[in-house]
Amino acid sequence: MQELGEQFYRPYLTPGEIVVWQGRPEKGNLFMPADAFLLFFSIFWLGFSLFWEYMVFIGGAPLPFLLFGVPFVLIGLYLLFGRFIQKIWVRKRTFYVVTNRRILVKAGNKLNIVNGWDLPPMEIKFHNNGNGTIWFPESFYTSRGSRISSRVTIENVADVARVQAAIQQMDKEPPAYDESQGPYYN
Repeated sequence: MQELGEQFYRPYLTPGEIVVWQGRPEKGNLFMPADAFLLFFSIFWLGFSLFWEYMVFIGGAPLPFLLFGVPFVLIGLYLLFGRFIQKIWVRKRTFYVVTNRRILVKAGNKLNIVNGWDLPPMEIKFHNNGNGTIWFPESFYTSRGSRISSRVTIENVADVARVQAAIQQMDKEPPAYDESQGPYYN
């Protein structure tokens, strides 16, 4: 097993917790079905913003009118190109760890930890290149009755069946409280 991101997950392992799988997202598959609508909207937004700027420029309008359109052009550029660049940047800094109890997802400076006994049923999307993405619904209730609205996603991994098997083998019950080990705060 590769030692990917070993330094990030070790402090978060609880007694008796074993790493079953670890990996990172593969390159590619940046375009998702939801991006189809956003692509057309982005082109329209950027086109209108550039048209506004062009008309203000050739019309000889005062500088504040020209400056007014700049943020809209920048938003359009981000919608059309920047979000894909950001997705690439985040993926390069993303690590996944599945233990016998939890899923740890580190994306940049953000760490998301979800207990196996709190996970709802998973959904899997297979990509054309053979990779797959596993995700869980955005909002679910934990075994303790609290509501979690964080989306857990293991995105674009090469051996999605192996990751699915690791997740399905996770403990579905919280560990018993052991006073000598201290409480499990998860």
